[in-house]
This record gives sequence, structure tokens and C-alpha cells, in this order.
Amino acid sequence: MAKKLMIVDEHVLARHMVRQVAATPQDTVLECGSPDEAVKAMGIFKPDCVMIGVTCPNPGVFKAIKNIREAYPQVRVVAVSSFDERRVREMATEAGASNYVTTENLSELFLLAAPERLTLKPISRPKKSRGKK
Repeated sequence: MAKKLMIVDEHVLARHMVRQVAATPQDTVLECGSPDEAVKAMGIFKPDCVMIGVTCPNPGVFKAIKNIREAYPQVRVVAVSSFDERRVREMATEAGASNYVTTENLSELFLLAAPERLTLKPISRPKKSRGKK
């Protein structure tokens, strides 16, 4: 199922990397270069998921996460960081991030962007006939 994803990071290369991992060709993706730009675009773009880069304990990023979650509680916000530090993770969670993913685990973003992409359908196997003997 196609989703609307917003990717927020000041570095173009980081946004590109997240896009490559998290988005499918059917998804609509908006890239924002700053948290302020993302907050302004929320009402117009109306994403299903926001993936926001936490490159350092930047209060602007955590404020943006909080503002997005307060105004759009249904939107999943995923903090993406190269920091695997407990305090940074706690700050993101306190601000309202749904999840926290480190760059070494970027593959998790594909499912976090749209959990329904993981569809486990049982393998249909032919039933053994139990004929009368």
C-alpha cells in the first residue's frame, strides 16, 4: 500500500539514504532540510510517517517532534540517528517519537514507515485427502 512519507534531515545524502531504505516506488515522499520546514509542511502534505534525523541533541529537532505529535497525533514519527545513546533516545521518546532507529539499523525503517507492508500470508498447501479405505 502506498504511503506518504516525510523525510527530515539537514543533509541531502542522509535524506537520500533514508528514502532508499524506507520508500517504495509507489510512495509519495517529501524531503525537508530542517525541522521548521517540516512543521510548516505538515498541514499541506499530511504524511503518514515522518522520519526525522537526530544528528545531535538539537533542541529544534525535539521541539519539531513534539509539535508534530501534538498537532497530528495519528502520524508516526520515527527519530533516525547515528547516536545510539540512551539520553538521545529518551529525549526523542519524551518529545513523542514513535520509534528510534540508529543508522546501523536503517533497514527497520521500511516496516516502521508502514507496518502493514509486512504481510504474513500462510502458505497454502494442498490438503491431504483422507479417503475411505
